[in-house]
Amino acid sequence: MFSAREFRIPLRRLILHAVLLLSTLVTTFLAGAFFALGSVGWEDVSTALTHPAVVSSGLAYSFTLLTILLAHELGHYLACRYYGIRASLPYFIPAPPVIGIGTFGAFIRIQEPIRSRRALFDVGIAGPLAGFAVTLPAAVVGLWFADPAPPVPFSEGVITFNDPALFILLQRVFDLPIMIQWNPVHFAAWVGMLATSLNLLPLGQLDGGHIVYALLGRRGHRWMARGIFFLMIGLAFYAYDRHRWIGWFVYVGLIGLLIGLKHPPLEDEQESLDRRRKVLGIIALIVFALSFMPFPITLT
Repeated sequence: MFSAREFRIPLRRLILHAVLLLSTLVTTFLAGAFFALGSVGWEDVSTALTHPAVVSSGLAYSFTLLTILLAHELGHYLACRYYGIRASLPYFIPAPPVIGIGTFGAFIRIQEPIRSRRALFDVGIAGPLAGFAVTLPAAVVGLWFADPAPPVPFSEGVITFNDPALFILLQRVFDLPIMIQWNPVHFAAWVGMLATSLNLLPLGQLDGGHIVYALLGRRGHRWMARGIFFLMIGLAFYAYDRHRWIGWFVYVGLIGLLIGLKHPPLEDEQESLDRRRKVLGIIALIVFALSFMPFPITLT
């Protein structure tokens, strides 16, 4: 049952949320369209952007990805509402479509402290599980309707998007082709899996940090965060050396400079979690294992 506590959102804030959402809709549509341009050629980009295949790809990518991001953030938001914790609606962050996936993600602002371990656990885990619940069918649809792709001969300048364990498992269970042509639903699910795994890392106030703090307490979170952070630094050097991918360096920098490794204390540090939440913690670990990609991209 939701708390009866009243939440009022100023009109100007609602307008800001709407503008950011519409802007991200445009940038993700263009990102999906640019990825699809390879199938119709680059001779005339303005004409290509009106090609039905390009338009449908842009719309499918944008709708799928924004649905995944919205499900994730609404999971957090509804859990906050359940506990009467003041939180904002989701903020979507648009990004230039020509240099990436069209968005830097989405977030909600939790505007007051979370006081109990149970509330912290529920707020932390609700987002990843809700996002994964949408990503899973998107991955199935994207892989099921994917067209096989011929092997690509080795050459410099080729970008390969490596699959998470979930995609590999689905391909083997349903006997689907390993090498596939780009399609918007599959790629949106790939981005959703990457976002889920990054959020589930047990660092600072990331979703995984909330979950680990609720399960293991302050000391367990501190040692887990330090260990994972040093492993990420090692992974960053290895990924660059073998795959020419600098993404882990960027994420390590964001963690070190902006997010941090620490988690604020709770008012009730002694509250215990029931068996159901501990089982959900194991499920979150499985979701992380299925979505984590040590080398998301390989550059040759």
